[in-house]
Amino acid sequence: MKISLKEIQAIDVHAHPYLANPEPYTPEEFVRKLSLSVIPNQMPPNYKRLNKQPFPGSNMWVQILIQRMAKYFSCESTLEAVVEHRNTMAGDFRKYTRELFSDAKITGLVGDFGYPQPPLSKEEYADLCGARIWEIYRIEPVMVQLSQESQTFAEFSEKYREDLAKALKKEEIVGLKSIIAYRSGLEITPINEKLALTEYEEFKHNSRAKVKNLRDYCLHIAMEECTNAEKVMHIHTGIGDGEVILPKASPSFLLDMLRDEKYENTKVHLVHGGYPWVEEAAFIVSILPNVYMDISLQNPFSGHGVKRILSQVFEFAPFDKVMYGSDAFTVPEMNWLGVHLFKECFEDVLNSWIDSDYMDPETAQAIGEMVLYRNFENVYQNQLKGAKV
Repeated sequence: MKISLKEIQAIDVHAHPYLANPEPYTPEEFVRKLSLSVIPNQMPPNYKRLNKQPFPGSNMWVQILIQRMAKYFSCESTLEAVVEHRNTMAGDFRKYTRELFSDAKITGLVGDFGYPQPPLSKEEYADLCGARIWEIYRIEPVMVQLSQESQTFAEFSEKYREDLAKALKKEEIVGLKSIIAYRSGLEITPINEKLALTEYEEFKHNSRAKVKNLRDYCLHIAMEECTNAEKVMHIHTGIGDGEVILPKASPSFLLDMLRDEKYENTKVHLVHGGYPWVEEAAFIVSILPNVYMDISLQNPFSGHGVKRILSQVFEFAPFDKVMYGSDAFTVPEMNWLGVHLFKECFEDVLNSWIDSDYMDPETAQAIGEMVLYRNFENVYQNQLKGAKV
């Protein structure tokens, strides 16, 4: 007996909002929207493509998206044909987005409204996609804003803590998020107010400065406030766009902080599951009862690698510690393919476990549902009523 996840709902635990494109996309623009790169692809002049040759700058995940969208539109499986049909359908962007979400059975998502900036409206995005929306409150924009409003570090520190505490009182906000991996890395030192103070003026003049002691200090405050509010701390781990400090992006660098006794009851969500260090993330969530992971970004952007990743993650990770995610950030096709690709790959993995007599079909089906939505409901059970609909 083979199991199927096709009809199971999905809750995307990490994604970003977006707006309709005001003008139809060219194939080049669409590929650019699908890329994690912050550096535009450079094609040599007079570049010649063979028939059916992948578009320059596209990779495996883009190829899979084109193939799946071509089937969805019943058109030729070329970028040009898919974009043409997509532009026609997206003329009514709300209707198109809702159709994609419905087809993928996406019933809710946790939105990081810290990107893009300035923030988009939660109400408008909820209306756009038709799903329940919870928010994760990103700390870095708060740090930048308050540094411009505060003359002294003491004033900044007081306002910063107050702002986070106030945000966490809102029902629709399920926790805080940090992208410290992009700025100074994940090797977090113990909180040190004196050293943070010495870097404050530099941060005021350059919000992208490394200022590691100040950033570590602010992450500790965020952890403390999540602890007080009994909400979840999201921390970006692993790769992202080209700005990430890759040598210090492995979740293993977080271990000293996560083992701190004062955070033993703080729920921590390792965003992107530390990819490509997924084994490290899986091990961490296996030994720390309050730490969880998702597979966003690696799904769908690793393409066919999603199957391998799912198998690797569950070499160590408990089944109730892993959640589905996409990291969709520019177009609804990312949300859509994220679910379909995940389901395809996880079905293959789960059915291989059945074939190997590791479990029966009922258990495999239950695990699929756990990762797609039930684990989110269990981890965030106290915040479920705060969704925007």
